[in-house]
Amino acid sequence: MKQKLILWALAAVMLLCVCGEAAAEDNKKPILYNGSVTRRYGTSTTSIYPEMDKESKPFKYLNPDAKIQITAIYPNWVEVNYNGQLGYIIRQRIDIPEDGAVDPLHTPAYPVDVQYYYALIDRDVNVMSDKSADSEVLSTLTAGARVAIDGMEDGWAKLIYHRQYGYIDTNDLSEIYPVHLDPATADGETPMAVFTSFYNDNPDRINNLAVACAYISKVMQPGEEMNFNETVGPFNAARGYLPAPVLVDETLKNNYGGGSCQVSSTLWDTLIQLTGITTVKREPHGNNGASYLPHGMDASSGTDWSNLIFRNDYDFPIRIDASVHDFAMFVAVYRER
Repeated sequence: MKQKLILWALAAVMLLCVCGEAAAEDNKKPILYNGSVTRRYGTSTTSIYPEMDKESKPFKYLNPDAKIQITAIYPNWVEVNYNGQLGYIIRQRIDIPEDGAVDPLHTPAYPVDVQYYYALIDRDVNVMSDKSADSEVLSTLTAGARVAIDGMEDGWAKLIYHRQYGYIDTNDLSEIYPVHLDPATADGETPMAVFTSFYNDNPDRINNLAVACAYISKVMQPGEEMNFNETVGPFNAARGYLPAPVLVDETLKNNYGGGSCQVSSTLWDTLIQLTGITTVKREPHGNNGASYLPHGMDASSGTDWSNLIFRNDYDFPIRIDASVHDFAMFVAVYRER
């Protein structure tokens, strides 16, 4: 009997070891980006939480400049591997250099979520806060809108909505198309990259978005640069712009062309999914960035210091197609044949 008890005990220990190894393996997710804790907040420490909830108890506090390994990107959080344990850090508490991608040939420049699909809306469609018809309605789209889709989950299309994910019931989407992720074999009919941002119902601001979208919708030849301010500006009535709120030093003010930063930001979020596009100049809005996008995904424009400049380094022309409809701005980049 004693011998059996010993054998059972040994078996239990072995089972625990196997389970422990399996759990450890589960936590060995691929490292996507190398980064560090930001210095923007002085000497204050940055918390690593066990889940994406600031009310949960942090299991580690990191000092500024502490090195981190990022395994996943979310609208307002990053998932990190800390000594084999997965945890979460608020995005605005971290910095990632331009060369932070571990595999730059296959991993887009931080901090974009690759959009794998897009949909054409042909009826009234609600964007929900969760994968449930009983959740909060974040926005309603009507026929003619186009939306980029991050992925599919449990019969729902997941997309980026401001600093969270939004969901559309796939039963409400009659047309869903994949993005052509291999530029080398792109056919000119399917976009190589897409992105959608959402905005409020200020009519003057929406006018400015539409005007700027029309100016950036063009073909770019190999080696050609686009200077956003020069392409869409000057921001005055003669160019079709109206006074609307604009973010200046983290404060909203009324200026002609207010809203153009959302166009430059949405364009940049599309471009950084493409390894053949080089960002020459890009300036964020400040510590907290623009609230209509996940933290770190904005590209300010409209002044001498705030501008987006990029270059087409593919050996083929690209075509930019941008539009606004309802409360969604959509940008797609195609290989032009």
